[in-house]
Amino acid sequence: MGKFFEKIEPNLEEWALKQSVFFTASAPTSGKHVNISPKGLPSSTLSILSPNQVAYVDATGSGNETISHIYENGRVTLMFCSFDAAPRIMRFFCTGRVVEWDDKDFDSWLAKMGNKKILGARAVIVLDVFKVQTSCGFGVPKLVKHTGSASDEEKHTECEYGFQDRETIGHWAKHKMDKNELFQYQQKNNHDSLDGLTGLKSARRDRGEQMWLGDIRAWTRKVWGQKDAMLVGFLLAHWIYVVILVVQQFR
Repeated sequence: MGKFFEKIEPNLEEWALKQSVFFTASAPTSGKHVNISPKGLPSSTLSILSPNQVAYVDATGSGNETISHIYENGRVTLMFCSFDAAPRIMRFFCTGRVVEWDDKDFDSWLAKMGNKKILGARAVIVLDVFKVQTSCGFGVPKLVKHTGSASDEEKHTECEYGFQDRETIGHWAKHKMDKNELFQYQQKNNHDSLDGLTGLKSARRDRGEQMWLGDIRAWTRKVWGQKDAMLVGFLLAHWIYVVILVVQQFR
């Protein structure tokens, strides 16, 4: 089950910087594309500046989705996950800003980060963390080393690394099912999202939720989330109405 924190605790900071990769997720306010980008070693590119602020150096790449989304709405999530024996997923829910390479504050932000640099860096992404979430990570595969002997003629051993599914999530699910607790778990944890959006329909029904009422609330929330467009539409309609009245007076 997930746990939530209002800030990055010291033990979580230490764990995050030990991981081999982190991911950024962002999306436009409207549009089809939700972006997920893998980033390099956190210890080399990312700094946790305070319990509620992180920053990472952004390298020049073929795309520009994260920067574009931050400029539009500022929403970003960072995700870390463990590929070793001890599973865990951690997310930082953030609002961000972009400090581009030619900004007067670019060098000062690099200094705050301990002068972490990437050749060809285009920006520092500064993120204010408003919520931290950890979860089990049972579904994330672990990295293992496979050793296999080559043919006798070659007389050497080849080593390869690969991913292996964890058995943990299967054991956990079986334990819940044996105790007849899986559906109760879904009712508690899967009926809605962090923002209150409707979730798993079976969980909602099992909770006794009035489905039509929940759907209306979700639709209302969606429409209200587009209040900027509603305001522009109202002002445009008002302007057109005034123009029509003026034209009629001069006829």
